[in-house]
Amino acid sequence: MHALVLSSSLDVSSRSEQLARLYADLLSARGVEVQFVSLKEYPLPKFDNGSAMLADPSYRALHAAASKADGLVLASPIYNWGCCAELKRFVEVVGTNPPGERVRSPFFDKIITFVNAAGLPQSYMAFSSMAISMMLDFKCIVNPYTVYVDNSAWTGEALSEIAMTRMQKSVQVKFELMQCLAKRNYHSTWQI
Repeated sequence: MHALVLSSSLDVSSRSEQLARLYADLLSARGVEVQFVSLKEYPLPKFDNGSAMLADPSYRALHAAASKADGLVLASPIYNWGCCAELKRFVEVVGTNPPGERVRSPFFDKIITFVNAAGLPQSYMAFSSMAISMMLDFKCIVNPYTVYVDNSAWTGEALSEIAMTRMQKSVQVKFELMQCLAKRNYHSTWQI
């Protein structure tokens, strides 16, 4: 099994990226082949749905990584009661295929897990609009054990026991979902 763990924060001291790296380590420990990607290293092109975007090296690398993965871990800081704009751009850009190949996006049928870092505990459902979009547009299976960590769960660079327990449960469920759905017989396309 292969997972793409994506850190969408551009912050140099990103807590959501710390969470993404920890998630990647925990998945690797279960025998999952993990590719960790930070959007700091893959600047996204402007979304123009055209040849300039489709020829961009970041688009091509990220499209290939998402296509290869059985599951995605989408890590984002929470800003303004939602996932960061870079994560939305990632979905828009990478979810597009070259002309003539528009039947399937690399996101179709993936098992998606959201990992979020936030300042306050109140925005724990901020990922939900993106989760619904991924589920309806790309027929993704959304891991119900999301990871939401606010500032109160950190002591220096260490996670609280409660946050770490939630992270481990999320990894366990993601692993089991990937195992169970590896043998599915259906393949989704653009449809209602």
